[in-house]
Amino acid sequence: MRSLIFLLVVAVSAVAQPSIGGIVNAASYAAAPLDASGNPIGNNNVAQGSIFVIFGANMGPASLVQASSLPLGTSLPASNGTSVSIITGGQTVAAFMVYSSAGQVAAILPSNTPVGAASVTVGYNGQTSAPAPINVVGTQFGLFTQNAQGNGPAVAQVFSGSAAPVFMGLTTPAHPGDTIVIVGTGLGGITGPDNDAPGKVSVGSNVIVTIGGIVATPTYAGRSPQFPGEDQINFVVPANVPTGCYVPASVTASGQVSQDIVLSIAPAGSSACVHPLGLSGSPLATLDSGGTVNIGVFQVLRAYVAQFGRTGEGVGGLFDSVNANDLFQMYNRVLAAFGTVSYPAPLNSCVVIDQQLTAPGFTVPDFTAIGGTELVSDPASLTMKGPGGTGNVSRLNTGGYLGTFLTPILGPGSWTLSGNGGADVGAFSANITLPDDLNWSNAGNFTTVPRNGLTILWTGGNVTANSVVTVFGNSTIVNVQDPSQTRAKSFYCSAPASASKFVVPMSVLQQLPSSTTAAGETAYGTLGITTGGIGSFTAPLTKGKLDAGAIAYGEAYVLSVKFAQ
Repeated sequence: MRSLIFLLVVAVSAVAQPSIGGIVNAASYAAAPLDASGNPIGNNNVAQGSIFVIFGANMGPASLVQASSLPLGTSLPASNGTSVSIITGGQTVAAFMVYSSAGQVAAILPSNTPVGAASVTVGYNGQTSAPAPINVVGTQFGLFTQNAQGNGPAVAQVFSGSAAPVFMGLTTPAHPGDTIVIVGTGLGGITGPDNDAPGKVSVGSNVIVTIGGIVATPTYAGRSPQFPGEDQINFVVPANVPTGCYVPASVTASGQVSQDIVLSIAPAGSSACVHPLGLSGSPLATLDSGGTVNIGVFQVLRAYVAQFGRTGEGVGGLFDSVNANDLFQMYNRVLAAFGTVSYPAPLNSCVVIDQQLTAPGFTVPDFTAIGGTELVSDPASLTMKGPGGTGNVSRLNTGGYLGTFLTPILGPGSWTLSGNGGADVGAFSANITLPDDLNWSNAGNFTTVPRNGLTILWTGGNVTANSVVTVFGNSTIVNVQDPSQTRAKSFYCSAPASASKFVVPMSVLQQLPSSTTAAGETAYGTLGITTGGIGSFTAPLTKGKLDAGAIAYGEAYVLSVKFAQ
């Protein structure tokens, strides 16, 4: 009996021991970049003085407990509650607790934590987890987003003249000349206490905001005065900034770039941003108020995949009842990911931005990650039909529709995607005109990208007089031994598809890091061309109406390359 009791006690203790699954910046959720094989390069970075999140199990109470007052303590909810320790530089530092639960913990890394490789442990109920590795860095800024997932529209306030500030949304966008305040964490450490209201303290060096390739210098970058560990950046929207509901933006501080987010920017005098799917007025207001709209989005893709040395074709998409975040995920995971929309570089010109990318490639969209409630348009499959033949677009077990054409059929001309109708969507047809196939004529010349100018030649891509081809490239160097030396830049250039040629100037190419690396560094680079466009369609619903239907095409050709010294 004593032996049995002893074994039961040991078993209970083992189950209750905290375990760490991952550690990330509390705003961006950014993890270490991946190499060409999909493996992390080094460990995740956590900046001095920043809020970080730990995912795991058995780390705290079943229901989340949040610190209720300042100053923050090193244990939550009580003296025997959750605690987080950082072991680095021959010392152990106690983090300040923000909230605690069994599966997720947030804390502030003290500003005096030594920079370098470190390990983190979580203690709870008298037990301590196994250590998990991180890199403690001076700066690694992340931006809070409206979906609390680190992507999409940023958490932002808009100040316009003497008007009261508004929370940025689709119907409350910023305009050129307005001031935007964005918030995040990770600008860097401070000399004052990290566990109390810091007051107004400037933090970070060489902080810039990039919006659609246009650089804005902040009027303030530092701690949010009332909130420990939280940073805010105030800046004025430049006059020549691109407009739209999803204008790409990022923040660079101390040479390190944040994740990409989007901002809603409208032309002067407009009360709402221009949505790429054609939504306006009432549907946008519904989304801003937390409601849902009914959307259909389908993507026609033709892409050369360098890893496999062949061209792939396919059609995918779904009908969905979505909120504002779900709608952005449809745009981002289906349209933006496959070349329909690209970075908004001015026509016949280029922009260079701080941006860290992983190796090139295309993956099947994960429709389950979009969210919303799918509206079934056919229980079996849809049909894609055009001059080159007919393709089957099957319904997936996980939802959505996907058809991969192993024998290429897509080509120029008028194509129709149709369905016979299902439980939620009636019979429909969506028409789109595909351009001449986009072919990169001199793609074989660029194993290494030169610095003295880059001539890109192509044929095809024309469907209208306004068709645009985007030329893009990225060079990223990840330094595992000293993350502050990690560096990355991308360029985007646009030209009329009819031009069939674009010369990327030396002034652009010289800004990208060389692929020549030092010890402890990993380099990867991409070079590609893409074109795309969006058409609209309608479909009957059994309940309600379709607020927008979009059928898009995207063509892309992407290479893995090195950038010359």
